[in-house]
Amino acid sequence: MQNKYAGQIIFVKCNKIVSSDNCKNKNDDITKLSQNIKKNGLIQPISIRPVKYGLFEIINGERRFAASKLAGLTSVPCLIMNIDSRKSAYFNFIENSFRKSYSLFDEADILKSLILDHKCTIDEISSTLSIDTSEILNKLRILHFSRENRIKAENYNLTFSQCVSLMKLENTEFFNKTLDAIIENHLNDFQTEEFVNKLLREKRNTVIFKDVRIFTNTISHAVDRMKLSGINAELLKTENEEKIEFSITIPKNKIPL
Repeated sequence: MQNKYAGQIIFVKCNKIVSSDNCKNKNDDITKLSQNIKKNGLIQPISIRPVKYGLFEIINGERRFAASKLAGLTSVPCLIMNIDSRKSAYFNFIENSFRKSYSLFDEADILKSLILDHKCTIDEISSTLSIDTSEILNKLRILHFSRENRIKAENYNLTFSQCVSLMKLENTEFFNKTLDAIIENHLNDFQTEEFVNKLLREKRNTVIFKDVRIFTNTISHAVDRMKLSGINAELLKTENEEKIEFSITIPKNKIPL
C-alpha cells in the first residue's frame, strides 16, 4: 500500500501501529530502555509501512516501540516506507542481523519464512542479503535440530560452525551425545569439528568391518558346501592391520563326477 508521507518522519499514534510476523520478540528486559525514553524521548524513529485499515506494520524497531509504550508514550516518531511484505522481511533481517539481535535459529526461521511465506528463491535471498547460497542452505539445515537440542544450543551459545559440524551426524545415534559432549567439555569450533570427524571415521570403519564380515562368512559357507559335496577344499585365512587374505585349495584329481 502507498502512503503520501513515504520517506518522511512523522508522529504516529501507538494504537495505529502493529507488530510484524517478521519481528522476533526476544522478551528481553526493556525497563532501562523505557526509562531512558521516558526521560529523553524516542531519539531513533521506528520504521513502519502502511497496511490495511489505516494501520502501520513495524519493519524494524519492535523493541523501541514496546519500550515507548511502557514509558507511556501515545505516539512515536516513525519513518514511513512504501514497501511490500517481502522487502519488509529483508529490511528487518538485515537490521537485526547487523545488531546481533537474532540467534542462529531465529535467522534460520526467517530465511525459511522468506522462502515459504514470501516466495523468495535462495538465489534472490543470496543476492539481496549478500549471503552465500551454501551458507543459506546450512542455516536452513540447522532447523532440523529438535526443540530440546535447539534450546541447549542457544543456552550454550553454540556457534554456526559448531551447528553445521553437528549436522554431519544427523539421523545417527551420535547426535545427542555429541551435543552434550560439546557443552560439557566446552569445545571450540576446531575441537567440535575434530570430534565429529573422528566419530564419522569410526562409524565408517564399523560399517566397513560389518560388510567384510558378511563377505567372509559367505566365503566360509561356500567352502563348507564344497566339503559337504565331497570336495576336499581347504580355506586358509591370514589377517593383519591392513588386509585380510583368503586362499582356497581344491584338489583337481579328487573332484567327484
